[in-house]
Amino acid sequence: MASWQEHFLEKLVVTAHAAGDGRLATAALHRRKKMASFQHAQARSIECSFAPSRNSGSQAQVLLIECQPKRGTEIDGPALKRELHDAACGGDVLANHDAVWLQCQWGHGTDSVFPLQDARRVKELCAWAIRSLSLLFEHLELRRHLVTLRVQSASSKPLDLRITLEQYLEDLLVEQWHTLPWASELEYLDRQVECGTLGRIDILARDRSCRDYVVIELKRNQADDEVVGQVSRYMGWIKQHRADHEGGVRGIIVAHEATERLRSAVLPHPTISLYTYQFSVTLAPVVATLQKELSKDSC
Repeated sequence: MASWQEHFLEKLVVTAHAAGDGRLATAALHRRKKMASFQHAQARSIECSFAPSRNSGSQAQVLLIECQPKRGTEIDGPALKRELHDAACGGDVLANHDAVWLQCQWGHGTDSVFPLQDARRVKELCAWAIRSLSLLFEHLELRRHLVTLRVQSASSKPLDLRITLEQYLEDLLVEQWHTLPWASELEYLDRQVECGTLGRIDILARDRSCRDYVVIELKRNQADDEVVGQVSRYMGWIKQHRADHEGGVRGIIVAHEATERLRSAVLPHPTISLYTYQFSVTLAPVVATLQKELSKDSC
């Protein structure tokens, strides 16, 4: 018989999937361990579980989120605490050089059973967990960005904004999936999918109609022919281990520039498509906009 903890964590996983955030869509429930886990490119593990309150000796409980960032990732505990406070998330945060703990106390007095029948409380605690995770993800990404800038500055090399932004390309594609050209055709499945000893697929998707698997590879520093070969290897691995009679396997390469060498390398492969991307900066005249709004209000 499932415990109340498992019932709540199951609700949390369902809510996380419904949130529509690709970084939360990897949520999974582990009944034996009574916890829910999430995945993110910058973390070794992110787990949600219940634990006795650290602030009192009673049986009151807290929902605990424990994050272990990948090695080399910096954590700014005071800054993270300010960010959560400014966002009015509530709860407490503890951090050291290699882990972060977020906790939210829900218990009333000595009550050790979560009020699952109270839909409002369930919704509040799910919302806290998802909001806290999102802010934690943003913090890890920002710290990675700052570390990158520091390393580049220390090396006395000129900063290349495009190279810096490319590090976020995978996150951007997943987060903005609904705006991409293939959004209506392809369903996002997962990211950083292991292919045995061959490496990791950047993004794995599936055709909504014909059920083809689609391997999406982001060209960063690879040579033109190397990235085509890499996609082909991943497609072969998926075809061997995951594809079924419902569909085949296709590939997509996302590159900053479609060079002649890259187009020539892709041409003999009819199941591999090539897309290019570009970064842009948009400036909005805030003062002018405010003046227009004030003018409308005065009419």
